[in-house]
Amino acid sequence: MKFQAQYLELPTFKTALEYRDTFAFGIDKLDSKLQLHLDDMIGIFGDTRYTNALSTRLVVRSLLPRNHGGVDAENVIVIDADNSSSPYLYVDIGRQYGMHHRNLLHKVLVSRQFTIYQLTNTILYDLPKRIQLHKPKLIVISGLLDQFYQDPYIRTAEVESLVSQIVTALHKINDVFIILTSRFTDNQIEFPALSRIEIRTKREFDETKLNLSIYNNGRLKKVSMAEAELRID
Repeated sequence: MKFQAQYLELPTFKTALEYRDTFAFGIDKLDSKLQLHLDDMIGIFGDTRYTNALSTRLVVRSLLPRNHGGVDAENVIVIDADNSSSPYLYVDIGRQYGMHHRNLLHKVLVSRQFTIYQLTNTILYDLPKRIQLHKPKLIVISGLLDQFYQDPYIRTAEVESLVSQIVTALHKINDVFIILTSRFTDNQIEFPALSRIEIRTKREFDETKLNLSIYNNGRLKKVSMAEAELRID
């Protein structure tokens, strides 16, 4: 029998980079603009309501199986420096994906920090131990920059020293996707180049519009969406 190649559906080839676990918000307007993988770091800046909604969506979706858009993460670590982590929001978003609240919350390991010194000590010394123990694929540090901006007594030189140590520590973490959130932008603090989302709100006709500036792979993209599209219940 003569080989008929034209009737075969040839397999597609991907680079090893494309086969890495991909993190997605489950919101087409955002996911079409971003490519987020293990070893990436993203900063989400803006009103805490929105930064928390986006980071929580990534946390919940990371726990899903790969065939449902997740990365099958066993655990997620959340370092909550602005007291924004909400178990109710985890449960509400988890319900959208048919996740049982007990199983979901059991996999989200939260540590709350109340001073910049607690925060720095946790990231430098406790976090590496937790990573070895729990093997997370995703780490969230919420309100990271807020504490430094809000402390009226800390000196600029001390801020620069502590932030430099934090940045160095974060760069040593491998095979983990890291999310940093803050109400403040990173313009005034020396941070590594990272993908980031900056959210600005505008009230229009009794509806809140979100204007997002998305920096990814050296490119700037703009997205406008309604608050309702974040799907915060």
